[in-house]
Amino acid sequence: MTPRPCTDGTLRHLSVDLDDAPGGDGGETGYTLCSTPERPVWASDQFAISVAYDMYLSDTYVDIAALPPCAECLRVAELLADPDTAPPLHRRPPRPDFASEFTGDEIRSILRTDIATGSSPGRAAAVHLLSFTTVPDQPGFGDLVRILDLVWDMGDTVRMGQVTDWTAVANFAATTDVPERDRQLIALAASLCGGPPVDLEAAVSFHSDPAAARRVIEAIAIATGHGNRWELTERPAPTRKAHA
Repeated sequence: MTPRPCTDGTLRHLSVDLDDAPGGDGGETGYTLCSTPERPVWASDQFAISVAYDMYLSDTYVDIAALPPCAECLRVAELLADPDTAPPLHRRPPRPDFASEFTGDEIRSILRTDIATGSSPGRAAAVHLLSFTTVPDQPGFGDLVRILDLVWDMGDTVRMGQVTDWTAVANFAATTDVPERDRQLIALAASLCGGPPVDLEAAVSFHSDPAAARRVIEAIAIATGHGNRWELTERPAPTRKAHA
């Protein structure tokens, strides 16, 4: 439950989810409206405020039921029989199904968020490799990343993303304009998540690319389920002695 400006431009009221039907999406889409006598708030709305106050996460306490409705919100309440005529200010943009409009860095961020909330070691390793490449920056890649919203502590929503088909990602990398190194890393990443198998010797061969080699070593450690147990220590490259 998030405080939102009322239609009169103040913060005297709190908007609450209208989509409270059993099995609904909790207001991820739909409309918001300030508390009115005709629209009591959810018990969980008040609970979120009370818990934050009790845990000293907030210095203020608000009794939502005691908030006076404004004339504009009462007018909006009358329009709910025809939601298409509701004022745009109270209309939430729908959650995107895929990351089609996301930038490469935004895609990397939501993929990492998904890993942080819990995933298999293989998927975590694959994302570790994928995020190192330029593939997420390529037009059209976002169509392969599904958007998911997870309700977290205190009712906050965490937005994350998951690759829908790692075989499709491998095919995408094979046909898009990226360095060959990226194609090699993506092929390995896909194989860790049920995609096409690879020749492991060829897939991890990065003799002239220490940065990519390090990323592969990190990914293999992650895939074993023990990625947090070791740290790689990089030493200077050996120097070749000139023959007399």
